Amino acid sequence: MLKFRPLLGVGGVGMALFFSAIYPGIAAERQVLHGHVPAAVARFNLQPTGQLPATKSLHLAIGLPLRNQAALTDLIQQLYDPASPNYHRYLTPEQFTEQFGPTEQDYQKVIAFAKRNGLTVTGTSANRVLLDVSGSVADIEKAFQVTMLTYRHPTEARDFFAPDTEPTVDAALPVVDIQGLSDFSRPHPKLHRMDAAVLANARPQMVLLRTAPAPILATIFATPMCRARR
Repeated sequence: MLKFRPLLGVGGVGMALFFSAIYPGIAAERQVLHGHVPAAVARFNLQPTGQLPATKSLHLAIGLPLRNQAALTDLIQQLYDPASPNYHRYLTPEQFTEQFGPTEQDYQKVIAFAKRNGLTVTGTSANRVLLDVSGSVADIEKAFQVTMLTYRHPTEARDFFAPDTEPTVDAALPVVDIQGLSDFSRPHPKLHRMDAAVLANARPQMVLLRTAPAPILATIFATPMCRARR
């Protein structure tokens, strides 16, 4: 029978239960980031074959939420309305960041969170939508309260890794997505034949695929945004 390392020791669990009983609000002060456990795990009733080594390094991209989404939705409608004075008047990267991108304060909160949990910041983006980090499996498990397991892929001749449950972070932390917690799906072969500049330009908004409505995505990709390093 497989044995997995606990995220908390016996004492830690006892203390967590103690404080949860006295202060029930504590347990509710974390937000769940959905969509990180592959649906195939439940669909095929996959059983873990092991656990990623604690010292293994993973590279993640932490996604922050856009601001003023109601205004963004309204702008998108205007961009595609021939009767609107804003018809096809796309925003520059700077304009988009100023109006809808995460604030510098929120970006610094996520950077501080990463460093506080032992993760190394490996890249930043000018629009502040993504933060690239790397860290050991052990630190990633503690930061997001998950256990990184391995499974046999149901349709491919390989293993894959994924968290045992959806990651969570403090409710006040402006995070909506974490890319890199699973390698169940690999890039489509056609992507390797795309121009590298196209991929670089598109990547900042890939994090929105789980959270943004299709019209917003269509406009964002039409907008000449870029992942400029700061």
